[in-house]
Amino acid sequence: MYLVHAELRPKDGGIPPEHTGQLIFGCRRPADGIEHVVLHADGSDGGLVGLFVLAPSVEEAEHTAAAVCRRALDSSPELAGFLLGRCGVRIVPEYYDQRFRDGDHGRDMPRQD
Repeated sequence: MYLVHAELRPKDGGIPPEHTGQLIFGCRRPADGIEHVVLHADGSDGGLVGLFVLAPSVEEAEHTAAAVCRRALDSSPELAGFLLGRCGVRIVPEYYDQRFRDGDHGRDMPRQD
């Protein structure tokens, strides 16, 4: 499962409605693998949506999340004033810092020496 963040950018200012997560979740299809959607609105323009996606790869998770968000933006009158900005999995630097401290130098697999 991947957590994909999607930025919703307002065309003319404003923040997405509180139930944006439900609007996007309602646009998923069974094959999309969307498990949960949540809106993180901090009071500034726009919002950040978190989508939990079951997918075989990060690329597929990002592609699916973007497609579902676009579907919601195109079909929901309440989201008509927003555009999809960046949509992707965020890197967690602390994870790689810990891997480096643990002595594997951040490698996810052995070298092919």
